Amino acid sequence: MKGNKNGVRRMGRMLAVLGAAALVATACGTSDDDDTTAATNTDFTPVTITHAFGETVIDAVPERIVALGVTSTDAVLALDGNLVGAAASPVSPTGMSPWQEGILDPDKTELLPMDQLGGFELEKILALDPDIVFAQEAGNAQQLYEALEGTVPVVPFHETLLGDSWQTVTTDVALALGKKAQGEQLISSVESVTADAPEGLKDKTWVFLAAPAPGMVNAIRTEEDPMSQFFAEYGMVLVPTVSELPDNAQNPGTAAISEENYDALAADLVIVAAGSDAASQQLVSSPIFELATADSVVWTTDMTVAMALRSPTVLATPWVADQLQTELEEVAARRAP
Repeated sequence: MKGNKNGVRRMGRMLAVLGAAALVATACGTSDDDDTTAATNTDFTPVTITHAFGETVIDAVPERIVALGVTSTDAVLALDGNLVGAAASPVSPTGMSPWQEGILDPDKTELLPMDQLGGFELEKILALDPDIVFAQEAGNAQQLYEALEGTVPVVPFHETLLGDSWQTVTTDVALALGKKAQGEQLISSVESVTADAPEGLKDKTWVFLAAPAPGMVNAIRTEEDPMSQFFAEYGMVLVPTVSELPDNAQNPGTAAISEENYDALAADLVIVAAGSDAASQQLVSSPIFELATADSVVWTTDMTVAMALRSPTVLATPWVADQLQTELEEVAARRAP
């Protein structure tokens, strides 16, 4: 049984997450009018965030925020912060991820491109006149912190680059914005997105294939990958035959896939995220691939799904759970052989 579906699907979970945060905001007496904003600034308790390079003190509610990563960007959006600069998505032609559409306004937020090392130009950041920079995911976080120290508060990563969980980044943003309760509610809501998963997924197997270009295919092969942790919340397991494949030295944590090892892909759910139609078609139209996945639910999609699964955020995680719902229902309905 195969599924082959693309496009935007239901967005119920993401809307529910945003709604939960809004309810907390209402309960806490926050609003968007100027008088309330002024009162919030007056009542704001300074926050100190400890990180890899020392401490950053935020002594007023930020009004011009720059977020240099999808995790911090999504947290600011969900918490209704005034985002003047954000990291552009490297896998979207618009620079916005699909879960940000309708929430991030490109007319008000400058989308900043990252360089090949994941860094951002200091001059472009300064041109936005920020009063805080969230740099937990920036490749040049230390340089930005040192360059702006004493001028603009910069919040880098806590220990290692890309080592902060989405919960940690979201907590940092919530504390800095004076919205601790909303941040806690957001995290709780996102952590429960699998609560209404269809029954019958326990011990079902999955495999994820990334095909950025024709002839280039890699599979996630470790349980430590964030994607493995996502599916574990559903009770699903990475298909063991892929875990047993050699690690790809050029892309650690993945296995290089070719026709010689297509037989390892026989999982209940096979996700193919491709960088182009040509890359997708070359893989899924292969007779050997079709034979190997004849009893699988196969979903072909694009690289934004890979980003959402491997870089969880308060917006990406409920969005991708919605996108997967149809395939998960099909997998859950399968009978054990």
